[in-house]
Amino acid sequence: MTDLVPMVGFGFAFLAGLISFLSPCVVPLIPGYLSYVSGVSVDNLGRPSASQLGRILLSSALFVLGFTVVFVSLGTSFSLLGSLAEAYRRELTLVSGGVMVLMGILIMDIIPVNLLARELRFHPETRGMGILGGIPLGMAFGLGWLPCVGPVLASILFFASTSETVLRGTMLLLVYSMGLGLAFILTGAFFGRALGALRWVQRHRRVFNFIGGGVLVIMGLLFISNRFFFLSLWAQKMYYKLFY
Repeated sequence: MTDLVPMVGFGFAFLAGLISFLSPCVVPLIPGYLSYVSGVSVDNLGRPSASQLGRILLSSALFVLGFTVVFVSLGTSFSLLGSLAEAYRRELTLVSGGVMVLMGILIMDIIPVNLLARELRFHPETRGMGILGGIPLGMAFGLGWLPCVGPVLASILFFASTSETVLRGTMLLLVYSMGLGLAFILTGAFFGRALGALRWVQRHRRVFNFIGGGVLVIMGLLFISNRFFFLSLWAQKMYYKLFY
């Protein structure tokens, strides 16, 4: 089912990464982590020198690589488990849709769950590693983010478990990480302007929660009703109208 028009699934995964970045328990942490991984003070992030900007971009990219390893590994594991349950693909699709609906409701904050506002903080010892320390820091950050981005990540992982191949399921988590990572890197590159946008997102976090959760609920209902195929057809028609 999810393989009829793969680009729709990848688009959803990328959007999910952006939703995770805009999570109210992630946004406030961004300035501190950018400063921590780059070694550039928060005050200088908005007006870095050329050498500082290069360090911010490189360290951010390595940091993103670290949490990408974590998320992609999880995606491969879930895809492998899904392939072992091939005979129960329809049942797995129903479960995946149900998880998406439930996680969407949690994100919309209709049912408050304090665990989802937590971050498990732990930092590996990276002294002596220089800028390469961003990789283990990113991996630790990915694991520490799990309670916070759990609803969105769980939805993508169950989505990956319904993929026809392990490779495609793995790619879904890679694209998810790209959505999350690109937002992180761009924030580092344009921190001065991005800071105002991040503060605006924080002020309107309930709206973003509702929109992000609503997207997951809709996707989940499409899975449960076996209507994801029609979304794929609609996307395909729009693509041909725009580019042909």
